[in-house]
Amino acid sequence: MKTHSIGFDEHVVLHELAHYLPAQNPLKDFVHHNTLHAFQELPFHKALQKATTIFGYKTYLPLSDFRNRFAKGEIQENVLNRIISQQKGEENSSFWKDKMLHQSYDESVSPRIGSLRSNWKKYYAINLEKSTHSLLFRILCSYLDQGIAIWNFPVHDKGFLSSIRELEKNTFKGIFSSPRAKKLLQEKASITQLLEIVVGKESLFETYLFDQQFGHPGWSGMVATIESNPNSLLDSKKITLEELIQLELLLEIDTLDTKFHDIWAPLGFKVENQSFTLFDRIAYNELFEVLSLWQQASEWTFYDSVLANLKKVEEEPKQAIPSFQGLFCMDDRECSFRRHIEHLDAKAATFGTAAFFNFEFFYQPVNGKFYTKLCPAPVTPKF
Repeated sequence: MKTHSIGFDEHVVLHELAHYLPAQNPLKDFVHHNTLHAFQELPFHKALQKATTIFGYKTYLPLSDFRNRFAKGEIQENVLNRIISQQKGEENSSFWKDKMLHQSYDESVSPRIGSLRSNWKKYYAINLEKSTHSLLFRILCSYLDQGIAIWNFPVHDKGFLSSIRELEKNTFKGIFSSPRAKKLLQEKASITQLLEIVVGKESLFETYLFDQQFGHPGWSGMVATIESNPNSLLDSKKITLEELIQLELLLEIDTLDTKFHDIWAPLGFKVENQSFTLFDRIAYNELFEVLSLWQQASEWTFYDSVLANLKKVEEEPKQAIPSFQGLFCMDDRECSFRRHIEHLDAKAATFGTAAFFNFEFFYQPVNGKFYTKLCPAPVTPKF
């Protein structure tokens, strides 16, 4: 599944991995995220098929759901006929309509992601995720804590892995059990060096990292976001996606060494199938063609029903002087306030605007520990 042509370059792969991971901000601010942002260069329905094939995302309703909606009249037949005719031609309408209404399809999803790492269970009867994730997440939660925990992470001012190294040096019972994992941590082993131990074959390194990090895409995506935007945390902490992967690989080595001692071989030397084609071309699948037609018919039925019920209403003349004027943020939450006010007082006038009024600033509440940025995300406050 090479995304580059010259050997394995961990920095190139880290950049590619961050592109596909969800850009998950810590939840201290209003969060909006397009989970399909990595596919935005593609036409919409091709993007949905690719996201499903690679990562197993459920991007359409089940076929039975669309058919039930059609039977109930929630998807109008005239709209469905129009969509089929436009997309497939009038001469093919009955052929495709029959497929949409009666054809049986295998709707099971077998994503490409995770196929390599699943071989740990096959060849070693071990669930590495179960063995490592609970400890990995506890360490991340503790290190990134924003003042909720009673106890602070013992060392937190040296960066993520440096803090763990310091902790391991000065703790009677550390995170790792096996001597090799402890030694690799203190020697600052790179991702490539750790993959040579865990995977063995360079051609599988990139696939393995994608499999591993998409075992917990929310955590990995948040770490990548914090790395690129440290201000996303109130109490900033130094952490990188590279360090997260290094720690997880060390935890895997520690788990395998503890269970099997020195009688386990890298996974790449065990697997029989060596062609893991994560980003190879997506083959045509008629099911997705049928689902895309149903989706378009569903959307256009909705548009038509909404537009058909809109009527031109003559506006009542406004009072020269409103009884009350209010300026609110252009936000769906503030719209409810505006509607409530105008319902109580028909003479009131409310407006939506950029609520920081072009005055960007940091705000610290009374007895608050941190400053909060009160302005749009791309703006750096001056006040």
